[in-house]
Amino acid sequence: MNPALATLPPRVIRAILVDDESSLREHLRERLEQHPEIVIVGEADNIQSAAELVAATRPEVIFLDVQMPPDNGFDLLPRLEGIDPLPAVVFVTAFERYALRAFAVHAMDYLTKPVHPDRLAQTVARLQRALSQPGTGDAANPAPGPPLVSETPLEAADMVRLQDGRYLRFVEASRIAVVESRGNYTRILAAGGKPVMTKSTLAHWEARLPGQLFSRISRSLLVNATQIQQVSRLDREKTQVFFFDIAEPLTLSRLEFHRLNNLL
Repeated sequence: MNPALATLPPRVIRAILVDDESSLREHLRERLEQHPEIVIVGEADNIQSAAELVAATRPEVIFLDVQMPPDNGFDLLPRLEGIDPLPAVVFVTAFERYALRAFAVHAMDYLTKPVHPDRLAQTVARLQRALSQPGTGDAANPAPGPPLVSETPLEAADMVRLQDGRYLRFVEASRIAVVESRGNYTRILAAGGKPVMTKSTLAHWEARLPGQLFSRISRSLLVNATQIQQVSRLDREKTQVFFFDIAEPLTLSRLEFHRLNNLL
């Protein structure tokens, strides 16, 4: 047999469990014990301790509950900014109604309680495929195949997953300031981080981002006027627009600025 075709041993995956109920963490832990490639490196019962645990242990996957009063599992996502590599997230909850929102933030998977062994095995296999992709070092990059991500329109407070190579962050849709077309790619400026080049079209973002916030001012530009901090005319033909918490200004043509000005 060609060695290149031989089956590789499972990759060890470091995981943490986040759930406010110890009995449910124990149940999931027992299920995961049937998968020796998953090594649990810690557990947390609230968002604060989960954020600290992620920083301390750098897991590759977080099995995350949604309802943890007074917190919500989605509240953990913005606190993961700056973690590199970013861990994958598998939501584990008794409520199916959170599935669309989970997929909108590019969750690796979504499990309902009580977790069925066969369904968990599918999730573990998906994590293995994601980690085995050439040139990837983290499970936050999903494996090829049918996308998990919902294409439903986003609300202003929904978290958007932005990835450019190994740089990956979550940001609220309302904090995205500019989406600029670059052929089959788009360049995104969002508050609190560097520009991100994504492999998606401007039409994709125009359909998904909140219509009440974003306006198309040219064939290649979507702008969120609520994020504008200052406008500076360079000359008759060019204007610079500065946005909150974004170092790089956007230079607009005369026509683009005229259309933008009508929105202000």
